Amino acid sequence: MWVKANGLRLKTSIYRSAKLSGHPVLVVVLHGDLLGVRDIPPTTYHYVFAQQAAVKMDDLVVAAILRPGYRDASGEHSEGEGGLTTGHNYTPEVVDAVAQIIDHLNTQFHPVRTVLAGHSGGAAITGDLLGRWPSQVNAGFLVSCPCDLMAWRKHMQQMQSNNPIWSAPVNSLSPIDLASKVLPSVHVRLLVGSKDAVAPPELSQHYAEVLRNHGGDVTVTVVPGLEHDILLEPVVLGALTTLVQTLKGDAQR
Repeated sequence: MWVKANGLRLKTSIYRSAKLSGHPVLVVVLHGDLLGVRDIPPTTYHYVFAQQAAVKMDDLVVAAILRPGYRDASGEHSEGEGGLTTGHNYTPEVVDAVAQIIDHLNTQFHPVRTVLAGHSGGAAITGDLLGRWPSQVNAGFLVSCPCDLMAWRKHMQQMQSNNPIWSAPVNSLSPIDLASKVLPSVHVRLLVGSKDAVAPPELSQHYAEVLRNHGGDVTVTVVPGLEHDILLEPVVLGALTTLVQTLKGDAQR
């Protein structure tokens, strides 16, 4: 599905459960800054995750968005600027484009509840949307999140021997700066590997603490032994399954 959002033509791959009602749960998935199409054979990892979720769960529509400027394993690309993988493209324009795609998907699929899920940079955009568009989704699922953009960029600069690219000005939003605007009714679930050297667990834990201070419904799961690129690990799909079950329970009350 190609959707025009905030002036950009963006690709969204749709996966459906075999058993589907007129009002399914909608899960929207965002990939990280490194899309991972250099595998042999080439794959687009958040498409794989979306397909796995639709196969595992009933009554689910999963929409995997190809972020602006990115090209997937098929060679197709979404319009816009892909960025330098330095966190510089979590901009208001990108967040608003994702919000508009969710509007389109809600109109088409009439979901009973909507989840926005993201990995790495996609998790940062998810957190930004929860604060910038508080009523847009019912839950956020953030995996390996650089949720404090300033702290994360400083961390990455230190990891890369003080590479000056990490100190260049950016127009990105930071989830932690928008945490006070996240609605307490929105379920926020964070999952991170204990050995994540890219987005260490402390970034997710600090964001969760700020959310709790504003009455947020948030949990953090730190998974022993896992590193950064964990979206396709079974524990991640399991955590999403639990969240979807919670949302289905909410809808039945």
